[in-house]
Amino acid sequence: MVPTKTDVLGKLEKLPNSTQEAEIIVKDVIPHLSRGEVSLHEVVESLGSSLTHASAGERGAGTRLLADLLHALPRNNLSSAQLTFLVSFFVDRLKDQHSVVPNVFYAYLALVEQERIEGDDVRRLIQGMFREVHCQSHIMSDRRNIYTFLKYCLIHKLEDVKPLGSDFILGLVSAVDGERDPRNLVLVFSLMPIVVASLPPGPFTEDLFEVIAAYFPIDFIPPANDPYGISQEDLVLGLRRSLSSTPAFAQYCLPLLQEKLDSDLTSAKLDSLHTLVSCCEVYSSEDIRPYVTPLWLSIRREVSDGSNEDVEQAALSALTAIAAALGRGPISPAALQASHTLVQSALAECVVHLRTPEQRLMFPSARLLLALVSAGQGPATTITNTVLPLLAEQLAMKTEEAAQRNTVIILGKFLGAAAVFPDLLAGSLSQHEEVWWTALNLALTRPSPQVREAAVAALTAALKALSPSRLPSAATALTTALLDTHGSQDIRSGVVECLATLGRLHPSATLDHVLPQLLAQLKTESHSEVQLSRESQVLDTLAALTLGPALLARVLPLLWGQTEAALAKEEGGREKEGKEKAERAARYLTCIKKILGNTLKEPECQSFVLGEWHGVGRAVSVAVGVILNSQHTAMLPTLLTQLSAIIRLMVATLSEPQSLVNGVVRLVTGDKVEPDCELAKALTTHPEMQNLLAGGLVGAEESLRPRYMVYVLEGVLLGARCLPESTVGVLGQLRAVGGGEGAREGVEREEEAEVRKVAAILHAAIINKFPQGPTLTQVLNETHVDLKARLDPGLCEGERRSALLVAAWTCKALVVRGAAEQEDWSNWLLDLLSDPTLGMDAAHSFGIIVRDHQYAMTPQTCANIRLLHKQRFFEGIVGPLVTTFSTAENAHTKSCALVAIASLLPCLPPVVLNSHINKLLPVLLQGLSTTNNNRLSETGNMLTNNDTGGVTTTNKTGAETRESSLTTLASVLKQSASAALPHIGTLVMALLPLTSQHPLMVRVKALECLAALSTLPVTAILPYRDEVVRGLRAALDDRKRVVRQEATHTRCLWILVGAPGS
Repeated sequence: MVPTKTDVLGKLEKLPNSTQEAEIIVKDVIPHLSRGEVSLHEVVESLGSSLTHASAGERGAGTRLLADLLHALPRNNLSSAQLTFLVSFFVDRLKDQHSVVPNVFYAYLALVEQERIEGDDVRRLIQGMFREVHCQSHIMSDRRNIYTFLKYCLIHKLEDVKPLGSDFILGLVSAVDGERDPRNLVLVFSLMPIVVASLPPGPFTEDLFEVIAAYFPIDFIPPANDPYGISQEDLVLGLRRSLSSTPAFAQYCLPLLQEKLDSDLTSAKLDSLHTLVSCCEVYSSEDIRPYVTPLWLSIRREVSDGSNEDVEQAALSALTAIAAALGRGPISPAALQASHTLVQSALAECVVHLRTPEQRLMFPSARLLLALVSAGQGPATTITNTVLPLLAEQLAMKTEEAAQRNTVIILGKFLGAAAVFPDLLAGSLSQHEEVWWTALNLALTRPSPQVREAAVAALTAALKALSPSRLPSAATALTTALLDTHGSQDIRSGVVECLATLGRLHPSATLDHVLPQLLAQLKTESHSEVQLSRESQVLDTLAALTLGPALLARVLPLLWGQTEAALAKEEGGREKEGKEKAERAARYLTCIKKILGNTLKEPECQSFVLGEWHGVGRAVSVAVGVILNSQHTAMLPTLLTQLSAIIRLMVATLSEPQSLVNGVVRLVTGDKVEPDCELAKALTTHPEMQNLLAGGLVGAEESLRPRYMVYVLEGVLLGARCLPESTVGVLGQLRAVGGGEGAREGVEREEEAEVRKVAAILHAAIINKFPQGPTLTQVLNETHVDLKARLDPGLCEGERRSALLVAAWTCKALVVRGAAEQEDWSNWLLDLLSDPTLGMDAAHSFGIIVRDHQYAMTPQTCANIRLLHKQRFFEGIVGPLVTTFSTAENAHTKSCALVAIASLLPCLPPVVLNSHINKLLPVLLQGLSTTNNNRLSETGNMLTNNDTGGVTTTNKTGAETRESSLTTLASVLKQSASAALPHIGTLVMALLPLTSQHPLMVRVKALECLAALSTLPVTAILPYRDEVVRGLRAALDDRKRVVRQEATHTRCLWILVGAPGS
């Protein structure tokens, strides 16, 4: 029943004691007030007995109810007359007893938010607050309401507040003075910039500054598990914004910062320097000028001392900010003189140390001058005119290696810092170019590798400052250094970086002077070790510097031409020569792949590669030619892998790859290829390919060549963002290739295993990309039936292993996309753990599912990826795996389940493992005890959980299981060792033997686990202390330093177990 007006007013006359009942009254009154059925005066009159009651508690309850009503009303509900009436009432109520006043603060917040409140009423509220309330005598929440009210007035009622002027400033100072709560201080600090920007402090500037400067520097450590989340950084940044909010604070703030900068506290120094940087962005040159000299002396001391890197960096930033402020805005003669004095003082004190490059103070002095150079063009001009000739002359005179190296390093830093100013490029840098370029060129020819390395880095920084006439000399010098067979790898890496920078800044110079020299090296036919090393270096350089469309258009066709020439079929060629050419082609393809990876993101480069150059058609044509060329059989997997990656990169950038996808699918399935497809051009060059694929990918049993087309297929289909339904036609053939059709007993050739692996990966990638629907369901059903038939125990072992590989990758495809069918497939793999032949292979397939592949089913290949798919898969499979391990009736199934769990663990974050630690710990303990388990050490072709997911031969399963178990155990114990308490005895006995006579990672992780166990309660681990201390003696003499260090740390922890005060 809806309460009537009489009922509502009657309830107001007798207020309940319960807060919950008061809320019900508010909900009943608000609709009547909003519709005008009950007036505000009637509400106040009904509350009259409560508002005027002799008891402060009753008056407080009435005031609170009225405040709640105001908060519940719409902001446009009350008229200005009603608001004036309420303002008068609540301002007068501020004189009431102290327990009533907090309710008035709450009502203030509702009144000021009303849209129709007049400016006079806002000012009356503020003046009443300042006149009647002593803010700091109230509790934190009430003070917060006061500050919130004032902030709202400043933000939303600023024009109404401005007439108060200095009265508002004085009232704010009185209210804030003495505030200590960090939550309120964050609010107070946010007020100050608004106040000083809108209300000139006038005579109260110093008072306003002092009330906030009292908190500088902030020394606050938030309590543990702080529910409010107030950090020291919040307070520091808020106070910093307050101190730097107005130039009027300069005369008070800068001496304060100077005082704190001279203190012994590192935190105070850092805070002072960071605040000084903020102040310099606001203060004018006239404000800073009187304090330049003392600030310079303090900054110089901190940089020269160099005891703290953070303080040094902050001091250099502050020096840059000071110099920049002196040159910003209208500059008076006094400020200009101060800037000149600062620069001259720095030169006078620092140049002396630049003349002694072998001493420690050279680098601090150089950093001081560099900070001034970064401040502006004026200081940069003065300093470079002095420093550049000095360093160039010094480099020619000094003979010590350290002096030369230090001089070159500093010279490069000055050139790089000055080159950012365009006027200096035509000014002092150009005037002294002959001097500093001669010095750098001389340093590039020094016998010392350290000097040459420093010279290359300096030239990289100075490239912007080089005039066009010097670029040919620089290009020649760099190329010579790159091709120097006696140069170190560090020098060559620096030269590559320098040439790449040159290519970005001056593409024409690279085209005209660098590329001809580099490409000439590729035309040499020598196959000596020196030439091969030089060729590799040239290719790496080309991959790094080919960044723009101009360079790409020049380099890519040349490299591709060299690749085609190396792969060209020659009648009667020697086998060794053919292999050398194939290896050379593989190096060129690697370089081309890097170039395309760096450049295809640019639209102009895409347009050239895909349009003008017809990159996809060229790559497919070369791949088909490689397949048909029997000379390169041994190198076929390597060459085709590179070509597949190149095709994949290009297809991924195609806006409409459907035509190409359909063409490849038609070719493989025996249909006619459309004539306008990129693939048709490749078939024109190699018409025999269609005859070769007449029987599909499997082809004749004695020939692998048709199957090699899976590489081309992989490049096209993995690069495409989405796949048409016609792709379904190739899945059966991929299963036939990857699932082992035609497999024979005996040892499988390596290239045949690679083909099967690629087919399995491609089969899974197609399923992963295929849209959800009936077609996908049908494909999965057909795949399951096909693979189940291939896994029949009556077939040969090789074919069954290959089919299992396809099944594992198909399950991975479903897991990655988060398909509902993944549960059925993972249970199928789970059932195969008990298979006598394939059990261990099935165990390793769980690692394939959760381990990231290099390129398949990644965002780069446009895969369908669901977030947290690994975690979801683990949550669903860990329980059945542990159950299989616990209930297995034979050792083989138990071992397979253990390996399956160990394959999952390294790929999951510790937070996921922690929730299952109680059920995993017994399994991990079993994993540690598999020292001589024959089943875990059995040899044979097994599915390993490496990145490629291929088929390898291994006899290291036991060691891998132990290492995986230890890695997981160490990670879990470091976060929560308490879970190991029930198993402490078993753990210690299992871990101690693993600290010696085992692989490196096993020894290290075992020691880490023992160190984590030392944090358990003393009563639990004290009985094992002596045994652990004795057992770790052998690890102290381990041949590996990392083991000795970990053993020393762990042994010390155990020695201190039970010691007094430990």
